[in-house]
Amino acid sequence: MSPHPLVNKVRAARSKLSQWALVPGVALMCSPVFAALPTMPTPGTDMNGNAVAAGDWMGSMSAWFKAGLAILGLVLLAFMFFKVVGGAVTKWGEYTKGRADIGDLKEYLIMGIIVVGFAILMVTYAFQTIGQT
Repeated sequence: MSPHPLVNKVRAARSKLSQWALVPGVALMCSPVFAALPTMPTPGTDMNGNAVAAGDWMGSMSAWFKAGLAILGLVLLAFMFFKVVGGAVTKWGEYTKGRADIGDLKEYLIMGIIVVGFAILMVTYAFQTIGQT
């Protein structure tokens, strides 16, 4: 049974209306965008310790690389700290269950403090070497 001719006309009109409803969206997406984006300041100085001039993209890349190294050092230091603390908690759990002696726990804590302290000294020395501090 074929639909009523009026139903076909309504469907055609709805189709045309939906196509025309897309025209403002398509026109908006095809127009150019003029956004006033802020310029990013360069982080500190470049690898040679010089201030980065405006438009000096090599100096900017050097400054961003130096900042990335500083962030990487801090992330590695935080990771090491969490690993030592997690290991100490695990060693404490072994001590409370009777699988480790108090000497093992003390040894782990002392070595953990020494390792984290050494890592802090190394990251601080690295920051001073690249001129970040």
